[in-house]
Amino acid sequence: MLHSSVFRTGLALAALTCAGLAQAVPLNVGYDNFTYSGTVTRYATLADAQNQANATGGPYTIQTVTNNSPLPARATRSNARDGNLSVTSAAPAAYGSDVTYLSTAWYFTTFPANGDGWGNPNNSNNGFIQYYLTSSAPTVNGGWQPGYTQFRLTVSGGNGDSSNAARFWPVPNPDGPANISGGTYVEFNLNLTANFASPATLNGATGWYETTAMPSSVTGTVSGIFQNDQANDTQYNGFYRFSYTLAGPGSWAADNAATWDDGGTRVAPASLWAAPAAVVPTSVAPVPSLGTWALLGLSLALGLMAAMRQGARARPARLR
Repeated sequence: MLHSSVFRTGLALAALTCAGLAQAVPLNVGYDNFTYSGTVTRYATLADAQNQANATGGPYTIQTVTNNSPLPARATRSNARDGNLSVTSAAPAAYGSDVTYLSTAWYFTTFPANGDGWGNPNNSNNGFIQYYLTSSAPTVNGGWQPGYTQFRLTVSGGNGDSSNAARFWPVPNPDGPANISGGTYVEFNLNLTANFASPATLNGATGWYETTAMPSSVTGTVSGIFQNDQANDTQYNGFYRFSYTLAGPGSWAADNAATWDDGGTRVAPASLWAAPAAVVPTSVAPVPSLGTWALLGLSLALGLMAAMRQGARARPARLR
């Protein structure tokens, strides 16, 4: 099997320690019924990747791949890969410990007796991505919008290599072992919007609004720069700039009623979105007219003069 099941979420993963300057907005997302598609371009240096100059290969586009063993053949969705997303940030214990995890949904199978990922056309280095962070926090933002039928999520931050888990497709290699795809994410940015037919409801036990319904639509992007620095096959070392589009609901797994084994329970593609009450934007105060600004300026000037006269009589003691 290509990737260890320790990185499969099932909506609950290991703990994340929040970095001092990272933003930890409280929310929880567990969703693996979407696809990603897009391009990857390879560069020799980080500066070239950041400036998108002097590419050494690409852009390479994710293509449809087929798994022929065993027959009948199974193909991914057209020019796409199934995705898996799990983000838990500053959540009640019922939602699990903090984690940020985006990966290919490689673990579903239509051959449960043979083990997770067996026969799954997404279970390949070709088009693979895995960002898993537990030791330091990225910047996480989002949550429910007013009305509780739209959930927004943004994630930004590099590394993604907790437990040496970071992986990325070493283009243009069509497949190969997992150990040629290792490295770290220098940049990582995710932006996602999910819409729902019915509003989320309040969970009285957690105090959060949540839904396990599949979204009616999911749109978004994920982009960044991955540095392949593994020593197993150095011809793939370099910097890989990627730009992917997210789309849902829908996946190869859902199309084929594929499942994975969660401690003896077969689990199909799932959905969980939870966050505290939506913040209703406050009204913006009207901009004062020019006449108002003039009066305000005069008031401030008179106040300043009075303060200066008062200050000449009695100044506060200096604090040590």
